[in-house]
Amino acid sequence: MSAHPHPDAEPELPFSWLADAPLFIDRDQVSAFYDAVVMPEHETGKITLSTRDIRVSRSSTGGKLGARIGTRDLLASLFPFLDAHVALEGTHGREKSTQAEQGDSIELHPIRNPHRQLLQLALHYAAHLPDRVTFAQDESWLDDLDRNFIGDSPRALVFVDLPAGQAIIPLAAELATGRVVAIFDDLVAEISRTVRTLPPHYPATEEPATKREYWRWFSDNYSAIAAMNVLERGIGDGGPAQWVDYRVHLNDRSLQLSLRGRRNFETGIYAYSMIRRGNQHGLRIVGTLKSGPGLNVLAVFEK
Repeated sequence: MSAHPHPDAEPELPFSWLADAPLFIDRDQVSAFYDAVVMPEHETGKITLSTRDIRVSRSSTGGKLGARIGTRDLLASLFPFLDAHVALEGTHGREKSTQAEQGDSIELHPIRNPHRQLLQLALHYAAHLPDRVTFAQDESWLDDLDRNFIGDSPRALVFVDLPAGQAIIPLAAELATGRVVAIFDDLVAEISRTVRTLPPHYPATEEPATKREYWRWFSDNYSAIAAMNVLERGIGDGGPAQWVDYRVHLNDRSLQLSLRGRRNFETGIYAYSMIRRGNQHGLRIVGTLKSGPGLNVLAVFEK
């Protein structure tokens, strides 16, 4: 999918990701983003979304590519709990029949559960802000980014499917004590000892080709076990961490990932689950886009 599709396009979104329990979720950021973008301020305390133009990805519907999600059966199959919080117009009473013929709609009521808030955010973006949603299945979406797309409000919502074998490089972490540790420096030393070569000097220019050459050394010589061990040692007994930043390389393109756990997640989530298992099996990530390019990660799901 293009990084900024045509506003009239029907986005295919991986809603099945959100039917899983997240490995990591930034509760504070999800709730704040939900309040800023979705939470209605009018007296009814609800927001109505038309689902006529929303499509779900193939994996979300067991092969039903393009199936519309405006029916009770499809929504309930992915998110059974929605029946308790969502009223589908056209399913109760004759007075709704005319609107049902025109297309399904759903009513979202304010909630305080961050996982379900994330689902409402995805539904809201798909229905009202399709040009601010990206489903990144490969690195091509990074080529289409421009300053306007990154800087526009509200922030773009990005779904990234990281494949198995992906190099996930820890950069830095802030410990519970407030001390920031530069994990990346230790990782360079660890890899260099193993492969007996040094990385090229960090480029003094912002020329993309030069930077790609620098980061390619890490992708070519990457060891998930070394990266995991370095991060575990860096956090040590100073955890649980306030935040951990990573860099991932999609072919010759790079993307920074910022996980703000705010001391709510043990070191194993950042090290073993993110790095070791993430490299072995891949990860599914939902985040908001920022300059860099980078993502403020809202949630991470295992494969």
